[in-house]
Amino acid sequence: MSRRGLGATIAGGAVVMAALVVAAMGRPVPLLSRPVDPETRTPIPTFTTLATSTSTPAPTSVGQASPFDPSPLLVVLLQVVLVFAAVVILVVLVQLVRSLLRRRPQLEHHVEPDFAIPLVPSELLRTARDHLRGLETGEPRNAIVAAWVGLETSAAATGLPRLPAETSTEYTERVIRVWPVDSERLGDLAALYREARFSLHALGESHRERAVADLGVLIADLEHVAAQQAAERAAQAAAAHAGARSDGHADGWGVGRRAGQAGTEDA
Repeated sequence: MSRRGLGATIAGGAVVMAALVVAAMGRPVPLLSRPVDPETRTPIPTFTTLATSTSTPAPTSVGQASPFDPSPLLVVLLQVVLVFAAVVILVVLVQLVRSLLRRRPQLEHHVEPDFAIPLVPSELLRTARDHLRGLETGEPRNAIVAAWVGLETSAAATGLPRLPAETSTEYTERVIRVWPVDSERLGDLAALYREARFSLHALGESHRERAVADLGVLIADLEHVAAQQAAERAAQAAAAHAGARSDGHADGWGVGRRAGQAGTEDA
């Protein structure tokens, strides 16, 4: 039997024992009792009593039943049983709560590996610049759609995988948000693309101006990130070259020192 079943059995037994003790302290209730007159507290005569009244004289008065007076030993026993039952129930509840807490799924915090921000592809910047110039001419709807589709096509150059439940527009937004760009401008350009692609109303010059402003800010942000990445790569290359040169000088000095020691020993 498990701990849970054993605790439930003990608690049930304690409750039953307490109920038996309480029942034993009460007044006995006859199973076949006659109705009692509420005013005189005397039994109401029935057909049987009327038939036998001629032979058996009825009592002139009925004495009041004395109240039940339990013995001190029985009272102490009842108190002990009640305390024991309360302790058992408390222990069972504590065990039950602990069991429920142990069964709760514990969330494990895994340390995520450092995410390496990819380089800004030159294809993405080149496509964005070309479509920025294309936004200034032609019909606004076609220009906006062409600009966003160009971003979608060049976003795959980053090598970031596309999620199964992700649309091409959502994928493009997620890829460009990898870099520190203006998210509001990106979201507005995506909204303009959806409006131009799926709406039926005409798009005017105000839509074109919004798209030009949004794409211009995104290009500036991407160029800034690309410049920082190029500077970091140059610094890393210079540090690696300097480290290689210092290692080469150290190796040459060590070889020369070992050669000098060997010549001294031969002499």
